[in-house]
Amino acid sequence: MTTTMLRSLRRLLPRRETVRRHVFHYEHVLGTSLELQVVATHAAAARRAESAVLAEVDRLEEILSGWSTTSELAGWQATRDVAVLVSDELAEVLEAAEAWRVCTGGAFNPAAVSLVEPLRDGRPVHELLRAMRQPLWAVDRERGVASRLTRLTISLDALAKGYIVERAAARARLVDGVTQALVNIGGDLRHLGDRPLTVGVADPRAPAENAPPLATVRIRDEALATSGGYRRGFTMNARAVSHILDPCTGAPAERVLSASVIAPDCMTADALSTAFSVLAPAESVALADALPGVACLLVEFDGTVTASATWTRRTATGTT
Repeated sequence: MTTTMLRSLRRLLPRRETVRRHVFHYEHVLGTSLELQVVATHAAAARRAESAVLAEVDRLEEILSGWSTTSELAGWQATRDVAVLVSDELAEVLEAAEAWRVCTGGAFNPAAVSLVEPLRDGRPVHELLRAMRQPLWAVDRERGVASRLTRLTISLDALAKGYIVERAAARARLVDGVTQALVNIGGDLRHLGDRPLTVGVADPRAPAENAPPLATVRIRDEALATSGGYRRGFTMNARAVSHILDPCTGAPAERVLSASVIAPDCMTADALSTAFSVLAPAESVALADALPGVACLLVEFDGTVTASATWTRRTATGTT
């Protein structure tokens, strides 16, 4: 075979692209930034995964957004004491929120947002705290309905973002040719794949967001979420306080600066990172150890760092 014939044959044969990582960045997604990483057999698969993730985020935002006045959540919040037909997605998030309120002894409570205005204005919150101890809604998954049982303002933000990240990552992983996927929206991330991935945990005491991480940990086919009041808050009694409030006492959470949680799914990680920002570190570690696949790293305002045993083993050995 001549050299010319060999070159012609090479042009006719299909090109074989090597499996490689593709990274996409977007700003102003759910009020923050989105990073998508996919390992794919070809660039076209990575682009299809990108489109699938963006479409899923947009679709779920129309259902779960607490900021939009036209979202399904907003429409449902305008009702009370009546069974309303809701989407499977909204029903699932409402059901999970109530389950975590009970599981955490009230440390996670979607009605905590109703305390902000009274605290800012110096008004008493005793009646609100009593109302927050009651079930906020009832969900009937078989009938596909949900009944709002409270007059309190509620927010699903501490849960909905994790749910959206979870669903978006699943959509990316389903694309033919994608072998690994990572979706990170504002620090809530979900990895899908069989190869371990090392991720960094932001240092809440660092002045810059691009500072070296507080810690690194390996995850595989898991989620990681971090909550804390060190970058967001409001003014109360002429001083800045955390936006995370203790639903049991009505006071701003002022012991735990940040709580990072590894969990089997991102909605669980999101809910627990909020609850662990409220609970005493020993309570958080005990709950994390009691839940399968959960680990936590807590940073207190005085600089004390507490890790659950599972988190420590991962950091020390690099295993999952």
